[in-house]
Amino acid sequence: MATVVEGEATLVGGSEGTEGHKGRRALGLAGAFLVLFILRFGPLLHGLTRPGQAVLGVFLWFIVCMVTNALPKALVGLASPLLLVLMAGMKVKPAFGGFNGDIFFLAAGAFIIAAVMMSTPLGRRITLTVATAMRSSRATRVLLGLTLAEVATKPFLPVVNECALFLPMCKGVSSFMAGKESLPESRRINTAVMYLIAGLLPLFIGPLMLTSAFPNLMLAAYLKSTDGITISWARWAWLNLPLWGLIPITYFYVIAYFRLGGLDIPGAEAGLAKMKEDLGRITHTEIWTLFCLALGMTLWIGGWIPPGMTALLAASLLFVPWSGVGFQEVNKHMLWDILMLLGGAISLGTALYKAGTVTWMSHGVVGLIEGSHLPFLVVLILLVFGFQIARAGIVSAVAAGAAFIPLSAGLAHALHVPVLPFSLIITNCLQYAFFLPISITAFLIAWSASETSGWEAIKFGVPLSIVANLYVILIQPLWLAAIGLPL
Repeated sequence: MATVVEGEATLVGGSEGTEGHKGRRALGLAGAFLVLFILRFGPLLHGLTRPGQAVLGVFLWFIVCMVTNALPKALVGLASPLLLVLMAGMKVKPAFGGFNGDIFFLAAGAFIIAAVMMSTPLGRRITLTVATAMRSSRATRVLLGLTLAEVATKPFLPVVNECALFLPMCKGVSSFMAGKESLPESRRINTAVMYLIAGLLPLFIGPLMLTSAFPNLMLAAYLKSTDGITISWARWAWLNLPLWGLIPITYFYVIAYFRLGGLDIPGAEAGLAKMKEDLGRITHTEIWTLFCLALGMTLWIGGWIPPGMTALLAASLLFVPWSGVGFQEVNKHMLWDILMLLGGAISLGTALYKAGTVTWMSHGVVGLIEGSHLPFLVVLILLVFGFQIARAGIVSAVAAGAAFIPLSAGLAHALHVPVLPFSLIITNCLQYAFFLPISITAFLIAWSASETSGWEAIKFGVPLSIVANLYVILIQPLWLAAIGLPL
């Protein structure tokens, strides 16, 4: 059984409180502070200022803590700006700047809305209403219905919430084949459902909406603070419009890979209908929630007020006395730790830029490719797949964003290319990391729940990763050029 948390899938069966886990976490924390102290008090690296090297130390402290789970995520998020003050000599206000920007408030409101969706039957109702519209037990049509349901709910749910919503439904579909689990056809169907619905679609839909993935919010915040570029909810959707093409590509890839054509899921049509019936009639609370969501979407698309204020307005309206929404129940599903981590990561990214650390790192990467006289497209491909290798051990989307978003923006300046299209393409490609089943949260959870081997996941994921990344590299620049943002 998988427990969904941002940045990792903790498989039940080993307690986080065992001595082994405590020892590894203690070593991770010691290693993080060792790196920090070496950079803060050790010899100055060529090209860095003392404050810039201290910020680099805090940055690596953040990464080591996230990779090793040395500290709770909320503490990592809050301690990072604290260390900027103590170690890099920054003033408190700029050090904690990520906690008072519009993107942070957008994330806060979006997390509250997502928590309401999880604490009421609304998310499941929307999902099952769309999924049952297929009225079929054919495996391909059941997958299509669940795919459309995921698209319908994604604007309101970050990846981790969506995975938590759909994983039980995937298990429900698997239960329709009880007693036939050992048949090859049943195993292929079960794996396909887990991989596509719980693992891939949350990640493929993630780049399409600003609030649907943590790196999206981090990139928007970084570009706003460093380059003065404002990306609204509607503008983000417009910039990433061609990425919708990856959803049918992924769907048909899964169908072909697992050879699902002509296969049925016995009882799927009746079983999904029964799951929907068990929810009962739509409640007053759900109707009010739908109204607040529609209001928020309208304001987001219209752009009349800042996106963060729109999110907070919609979230606040959910709790008016007549709504029937109880905060205590919603609070159980609220990602407060991720919100604190996100604020710390945004603060850290801005500090890396202002201290000159990003410029130093970027020039180091550019120095490796200067003189090669490679076409820019080849350079972009090498950078994208090089980043994929580098992020293989960074499961957390926030940690990956903190590591690579400032670097990608810095590389744009060092290579003298427009920062928005370049960093957007790099950040989007980071979502399609399926070379290893442990490379990204949702796919890790889906692989764990599918009970397939690591080699099976690699055989499945490598071709899809290559196709998805090349699609973004080749197609998105054409679209951005067509709308006035040439690379």
